Amino acid sequence: MSLEKATLLADEIVIKRKEYLRSKIKRYPASNFRASNIPECDRQMVYSVLNWKEKSLYDEGLQAIFDRGNTEEKRVKIDLMELDFNFVAGQNDFEIKNREGEVICRGHIDGKIIYREEAIPCEIKSMNMNTFNALTSLDSFHKKPLHRKYLRQMQLYLFGNSEEAGLFILTDLQGHYKIFVVELDYGTCEYILQRLERNWVSVKKKEYPDRITYSEQVCEWCPYSHICLPDIQSKPAELINNKELEEKLDRRAEIKAIAEDYRALDGEIKAPFKKAENLTAFVGTRWQVISKTSVSQRIDTKLIPEKIAKDYLVDSKRTNVKIIDLNTVR
Repeated sequence: MSLEKATLLADEIVIKRKEYLRSKIKRYPASNFRASNIPECDRQMVYSVLNWKEKSLYDEGLQAIFDRGNTEEKRVKIDLMELDFNFVAGQNDFEIKNREGEVICRGHIDGKIIYREEAIPCEIKSMNMNTFNALTSLDSFHKKPLHRKYLRQMQLYLFGNSEEAGLFILTDLQGHYKIFVVELDYGTCEYILQRLERNWVSVKKKEYPDRITYSEQVCEWCPYSHICLPDIQSKPAELINNKELEEKLDRRAEIKAIAEDYRALDGEIKAPFKKAENLTAFVGTRWQVISKTSVSQRIDTKLIPEKIAKDYLVDSKRTNVKIIDLNTVR
């Protein structure tokens, strides 16, 4: 094959793949809330029903990640069946109703494993390696808005189907699994249900809750920010062609997971020693752990009366730098 034809072929593959992915990106009508998309923001929840036609569409890159996730979900199910686990009833639909009997939320879960004559609900989530490594316990799901959505989805499913517990099966797209048992938490469910009912009233009245205080983690990724925050304008992005900087960013991504693992493990190890306050202990023949408690004085600015504090206000300039890995999902 000539160089010219090889180049044309490469370009055509890229163009056709983008067109194919773009054809799959759509808005879907919403007549109620979705269990898989209960965000931090009440206003966003109401927008998701009243303004679904105006929802910002994501790009082909994110669609490719979603497609990969769907393929991975099928592979996990095949793996489980090859291990002689009976995985059944994929995409189980469920509904949540309010006190008036209206369906205010719908959702589904990936399936169930029949185990010792019981059906255990399972939700399969695929993610990049760094995110996979960072999720070390159910507590770690609370650190990011996207992962908190996972917990709400599972809790709503367990509540809606009177299930005592279910499983999260996580995969890093490299064949590695993590499995977490999620127990039904009535306190959490009550909080979610109150939000659903409160925001359903707003939907029926066609009224919007107040804006939350601007949050990068929440607002930056909101598909309705162009409606809710039209006054916040972003400067055009610059394209920097710097190979050395790019290599440093790649290296930063590689060691990030290691650093996060270190912080999590360091905190886990030190936690019981902090409770002991003053202690010297030996662990095996290599490690010595010393815990010391000291008291120091500081100024608690929260206790200063507001009238006095205003007299000492000064301008403070701070520049935040955020680095986003475009190969990962939020």
